[in-house]
Amino acid sequence: MFAKRYSTDWLTPARLDTDYYNPDAIAVIQKVKSQGVYETFGSSGEVWGFGAYELCNQIEESSNKDAPGFIKIGDIKPPFVDVDSVLGVTDKTHAVLSGAHVKSGDLLVSIAGTIGAAAIVPETTRKLSGNQALVKYRANKEKLDEYFVAAYTLSEAFRLITAREAGGAVQKNLYLYNFLTIPIPKPNNFVQKYIGDKVRQAEQLRAWVKTMGTEVESLVSNEAMNSACATPEKKHTQPQLDDLTHRLDPKYYGNRAVAVFRQAKAIGMPLACLVTGIANGFEERVFFDTGRDYITVSEVSSGRLELSSAPKISQATQVPDKAIIHERCALVVRTGSIGTSVKVDTRDRGAVISSHLIRLEFADEADAAAVAAFLCSTAGRVLQHKISYGAVQPQIGQDELLALPIPQFVLDSKEQILALITEQESAIRASKALTTMAKFLVEALIEGHLSEAELIAAEQALQSGNDQLDRHILNRLKTDGFDGQGQALFSDLDQLYSLLEQADHS
Repeated sequence: MFAKRYSTDWLTPARLDTDYYNPDAIAVIQKVKSQGVYETFGSSGEVWGFGAYELCNQIEESSNKDAPGFIKIGDIKPPFVDVDSVLGVTDKTHAVLSGAHVKSGDLLVSIAGTIGAAAIVPETTRKLSGNQALVKYRANKEKLDEYFVAAYTLSEAFRLITAREAGGAVQKNLYLYNFLTIPIPKPNNFVQKYIGDKVRQAEQLRAWVKTMGTEVESLVSNEAMNSACATPEKKHTQPQLDDLTHRLDPKYYGNRAVAVFRQAKAIGMPLACLVTGIANGFEERVFFDTGRDYITVSEVSSGRLELSSAPKISQATQVPDKAIIHERCALVVRTGSIGTSVKVDTRDRGAVISSHLIRLEFADEADAAAVAAFLCSTAGRVLQHKISYGAVQPQIGQDELLALPIPQFVLDSKEQILALITEQESAIRASKALTTMAKFLVEALIEGHLSEAELIAAEQALQSGNDQLDRHILNRLKTDGFDGQGQALFSDLDQLYSLLEQADHS
């Protein structure tokens, strides 16, 4: 809430809504414009809305993994579009949406719902289009670096300005006319490149992570398992005597599930032979702003453990040992998103899990990596869905989970799988830190806490092969901002440079 008295000179006849006169937003606009040189979205590139409302009944979905993608707000994961998650549509639909086509380097901004959420389309060969809740901005590269603009959209300044420009009594919308007038700081080209390159490096690391993910998938599957997973589903099946257990539900004896189980059993061993312990977590419903990380299903649903979104419980809470995780643990979702498993990274040890997760403990960290990777594979998901039960909310039990077979060829590759998973996690964390860095640098420039001269010198030094000034700036980045009081945003600069070099050569 705010109260502010303005003279009539400040008033805009077309806008008498109070949010438009938010003093924080007006102050940040003045700071952006006081830099001396700035652009607007309308003056620095092409901007257009998609207006696909009337085409919604013509959108035909496609399950083909190479099908054109139709981007929605949910696919906007600032500062990147999650190209792999977008809805697949037919070529016919893509052709109908010709006015909504986007390409790599385009910036998409949400103008409804989550106002101002923005993401750049990463390098991709996939055909893409967007829906009516997004506006597309294609920067004129002679005026602005598109990746610098992407970094700007992460800033608090951009959030305040877009919130100010949005209108609507019931549901806020950011109209195209208003979007065109939003100011963008225009620092020296070396500054734009320095900050924009941090976002480019983050994108490069993300691409490398996908490459490593493909390598992991190849290690947890073979021709026989793939053939079993491709077994056509039928409405009836004839299980053999060896297939029968105490379970009498038809899903348990589905022909694909049985084929995968038989194949894995023939070339593997039960999970029970590998674990040293198994337990569910514990329930806690009192949360705080700070404290111990408490992991729920939401924190693992993406396929990796994401502690940044985890709720916090009191440090004084008595936590049973069975709920505390470490790097020799794999977590399996017990209720809800069945088919998800993650290996715990050593950097996340000491966190606590809820009772909706099963904690598998191993004597060997590589075993934990191999089992988690297999359970996340197509075959592993089939097996987990096979043993799930419950008409309303599916869940799995410990005994049946322990009976699942883990193929020997997966265990034979466990050290390689562990190395890849660990490298993946390091690259993901570095990518996130680089986008945070870009955000902090833009904010520091706007607030006057950082001079353009410092970034110009750092960029020029990098172009001549000297990274010392870059390292100096990286060291000034903390988790709470530029020259903040928190922990270092980059704890190991040598590792960061090593990751970037590997990603560049991948």
